[in-house]
Amino acid sequence: MKSLINLLLAFAFISGCLMPDASYAVVAGGMATIHRTWPPATNGYNDMEFTITITKEPGYDGRTYWAHQWGFSGVNEGGYVGLQSRSGNEKALNFSIWAATGWQNSTGATCNHFSHEGSGVQCSINYPWKEGRTYKIKVAKTGTNGWTATIIDMQTNESRTVATILVPANYGGLKSLSEWVENFAQGNTQLPSCSAVPEAIAVYGMPTANGGAVKPSGSSTYTYGNCASIAKSVCTTEQVCTLSANPSAPLAQQKLKNEASGYCLDMLGGTSVAGLYTCYDGGNANQQFSQDDSYRLHLSKTSALCLTVSGNDAVATAACNNSANQQWLKVERTQALFNAGSARCMDPFNNERGLPIRTYPCLDNGLQRWRMSP
Repeated sequence: MKSLINLLLAFAFISGCLMPDASYAVVAGGMATIHRTWPPATNGYNDMEFTITITKEPGYDGRTYWAHQWGFSGVNEGGYVGLQSRSGNEKALNFSIWAATGWQNSTGATCNHFSHEGSGVQCSINYPWKEGRTYKIKVAKTGTNGWTATIIDMQTNESRTVATILVPANYGGLKSLSEWVENFAQGNTQLPSCSAVPEAIAVYGMPTANGGAVKPSGSSTYTYGNCASIAKSVCTTEQVCTLSANPSAPLAQQKLKNEASGYCLDMLGGTSVAGLYTCYDGGNANQQFSQDDSYRLHLSKTSALCLTVSGNDAVATAACNNSANQQWLKVERTQALFNAGSARCMDPFNNERGLPIRTYPCLDNGLQRWRMSP
């Protein structure tokens, strides 16, 4: 399979980017990646599914790519698929396979051959993905020599087929997987410094293969490249991984005020149960929360306790650990608190004071909006 660096260079070329201009300072490129280890499969897998939630989009001219890259059994070739923030406000999904021979079933897609750092086929669609939504992307074998990419909006259950890319007969099934984030601004759009890379954060769920029957046996993550210093990568025990470019500093000593009710997140009566209660002025210990570099929300009076999601979807405190159920990411578009383990949002059971809260499917409404105070 082509190296990750070659894949990124080729993507920049076929996306119409120019070579760097000396008057600009940096090509950010790839910054963080996840490597998945799979159980042995004689001829690879017939499909892979990936889930992703972009909790912080880079905004106008974001030029960011969140990709899932695999290899094919029996050949030294691979492919990749993922969501993109392009120039202006354009959003898209890009699907490419190296040394592919053609395409079909691409209604609404733009497909082309490319020939730089190898050759192959790239198909893309305009796809208005939303910050805070979870999407499932599936790549599956179709017929004797085709691979089809499909995306599903997990909130609306709307499914869209991107295209089927045709490959030579000697291509086996899917093997290996790397998932990564890059900023592909180059040429006259090149950034003046790594600190100018727009903030972008995404949660990559644990992928599966063969219709969900196979899961990775392990995951590892690291930062790399020209702007590794402003990137962050975190993987949990459930193999849910968060990749960040230039993330903001974690919040410290904050109250979380629910917009719909006007009440604050509170450890009710000093217990481990989280609920809504009247917001207190000053530093009430049951309403003060801080976040660490692993996106865990600590009860500020003790760094040993973190907000977690229990088996019945209730929100409570428990000893801090490396579970995705303790990762909470703020979604700027909706002001929701997205839980990486459950892929759900913090939600009041109802708006009454003194009752517990839970997680619930993200709804983009005021019930799930939380404001930081002060």
